[in-house]
Amino acid sequence: MASFIPEAKLLEIKEAAPIAEVIGQYVSLKPRGRYLVGLCPFHAEKTPSFTVYPERNIFHCYGCGVGGNVFTFLMQHLRLTFPEAATELAKKYGIPLNLKKDLTPAEARASRQRQALYEVNELAAKFFTENLGHPHLGKPVREYLARRGLPEGVAASFRLGFAPDDWRLLIRALSERGASLEAAQQLGLIVPHHSSGHYDRFRGRLIFPILDLQGRVIAFGGRIIADGEPKYLNSPESSLYSKGRNLYGLFQAREAIRKQNLAILVEGYMDLLALRARNIEPVVATLGTALTREQVRLLKGYTSRAVLVFDGDEAGLKAMRRSLPHFAGEHLPVRVLVLPPGEDPDSYAAKQGVEIFRNPWEEAKPLFEYILDDATRNIGDELEKKLAALETLRPYFQSDVDPVEKALWLRLTAKRLTVSESALEESLANKRPALSAPMVCQATALNLERSLIKFILANPEILPRLDVEEYLEQFTDIKLQTIARQICNCHRQLGYLDHSLLVTQLDDDDLCRQVCSLSLAAEEYPPNHLELLIEDYRRSFRKRQLKRQQKKLRLELQEVYQARNGGDFLALVAQVREIEQRLRDLESSHEPLGEKENMDGQRSQS
Repeated sequence: MASFIPEAKLLEIKEAAPIAEVIGQYVSLKPRGRYLVGLCPFHAEKTPSFTVYPERNIFHCYGCGVGGNVFTFLMQHLRLTFPEAATELAKKYGIPLNLKKDLTPAEARASRQRQALYEVNELAAKFFTENLGHPHLGKPVREYLARRGLPEGVAASFRLGFAPDDWRLLIRALSERGASLEAAQQLGLIVPHHSSGHYDRFRGRLIFPILDLQGRVIAFGGRIIADGEPKYLNSPESSLYSKGRNLYGLFQAREAIRKQNLAILVEGYMDLLALRARNIEPVVATLGTALTREQVRLLKGYTSRAVLVFDGDEAGLKAMRRSLPHFAGEHLPVRVLVLPPGEDPDSYAAKQGVEIFRNPWEEAKPLFEYILDDATRNIGDELEKKLAALETLRPYFQSDVDPVEKALWLRLTAKRLTVSESALEESLANKRPALSAPMVCQATALNLERSLIKFILANPEILPRLDVEEYLEQFTDIKLQTIARQICNCHRQLGYLDHSLLVTQLDDDDLCRQVCSLSLAAEEYPPNHLELLIEDYRRSFRKRQLKRQQKKLRLELQEVYQARNGGDFLALVAQVREIEQRLRDLESSHEPLGEKENMDGQRSQS
C-alpha cells in the first residue's frame, strides 16, 4: 500500500516525525546505548524487549517479533489503515499529503468512507454539545450536572452533550448538514425502523462521547435523564469502535497517568467524571463490559501500576476478581480499593470526599490478597471450607502468571489454609483443571443449546467473538432458539447484553423463566479460559452439523442401494467417508465439551 504514496513523500513524513518521539507518546522508553527500550505494547512481558532504533527510524520486539517503522507502529497500536497513519503523521508535523493523488482509486474510496464515519460522529458530538448549551433545551440537563457536582470545565473537557427526547432530531440535523445517513446507521447513531425509515438511538439522554487516543469521536454513551430503561445505552461496535479495546477518558488522562505512574480504573462514566471534578486526574473507565486483556495492555503503555475502584456491590466485586488473570498475564501490578457495600466512586466521593483517591496505591490492597481474603473469610478450621476455598483459588494459579508472583501467591495461600507449600503445590499441579467440570457440565441435564445460552448469559462480552446466529438453524428446541435469537437482537440493539431488557423483550413467561434460571445458575468462567470455551462450542456445533450431514447421506446411500437405479453410489460413499474422517479429526482433538455433545446426541436419538 505504501508504494502508492511517493517515496519522497514518505521520507519527508518520516524525517519530520522522529520515531522515538511518536512511539514515546504510547510507550515509556528508556535509553540503552544507541537504542531505546520499553515494555512491548503488543504482548505481555516483564522484562523490556521492545526496542526503538532512532537512527534508523525502526522498532522491533525481541519477544513477539513485531517490528516496523513509524507508520506500522501507529497502524498496529491505534488500529489505523496505512492512509490514516500517514495522514495522522502528516497532519501533526505539517506535511501536505493529497490522498486523492497519492492512493489508488480503491484505497482512496475506502479512506473516504472511513473518514466519513469520523465526520458523522464529530457532527453528532457537536450537535449533542450544542443541545446541552442551548438556553432552554439544555437547561434541565445542566441543572442535573450541577446537582451531580460536575462543573462546566469538566463537561467541556469531556465534550458532554444532550440528546433531546425526539425520535428524529439527530436525523434531521445530520441531513441538514449533508451527512451520510448510511454512515450514521453503521455507527449505530440511528436505527432502522421495522416498517421504514430510521429513528435516533439516543433520546432523552446525557451524552458521553468516547474518544480514541487521537482525540477522535468513535462512539457514544448515553444516560437516561428521566425515568426509563435502560439506564445506560452505548453505541454498538463498529469499524471505528471496539469496547473491549478502548477505555473511556484515556485520551484526557494519559498524561496524568504517565506523570503519576498510576492509573485508577473505575466502572462508569459518572464515576470517572465525579473524580475528575474533584481534581483526581489519572482516571479511566471501562465501557459497559468486563475488563479485557486488551484494555490492560493499553494501560500498560502508560503506567506500571493500576488501582481498581469498582462498585461495592457483588457485580463490582466479581468484576475485580475476574480481572486478575489479565493483569497477571500482562505483568501489570494491580491493587484494589474496596468501597463500602452499596457505594460507587461517585457516591463515595460526594459523601466522604476524595482523600483515599489522592494516594490510592498506599490505601489499596494487592488484588490477589483481596481475592484470598474473600475466599478464606470465615473458614476457620473446617476441612470442607478450606477445600472449597482452594477450588475457588485454583483457576488463578492456572492462569498465565510470572513464576515468582505465583510462588508468592502459593506462600500466602498455604499460610492462610495452614497447609505446607509443597502439598499445596502438588495439589495444584496434579489435579485436573478446575474448569473442566463447568465446561463439560456433566452434573447438569443441559444439552448443547442450553449450555451455550448459559455460557453467553454468564459471559455476554464473548458475543462478538462467537457466531451465535450461524448456529440458530441447528437448534432443535424452538424456545431455546427464540431466546438465542433475542439475545443476539438485544446485543445488536444496545451494543451489549442487558439481561433485564432481554427478559422484557421476550414477552413470554416460560422463556423469561428459562433466561432467569440460566442466568442465576451460570458458573463463573475465569477469563483465561474463555477463548478455549469459545473454540469448544464452535467445535461442538461443527460436530453436530457433520453428524446431521452424515445421517442424511447415509439415508440417500440406502435409497440408491435399494433402488438399484444406478445413482451416484460411489460419490455418496466418498462423501460419507470424508465426513467420517473430519469427525475423527474433531474427536482426536482436545474436546472438553465433547461429553455435552454426546449427551445431546443421545437425547436426540431417544
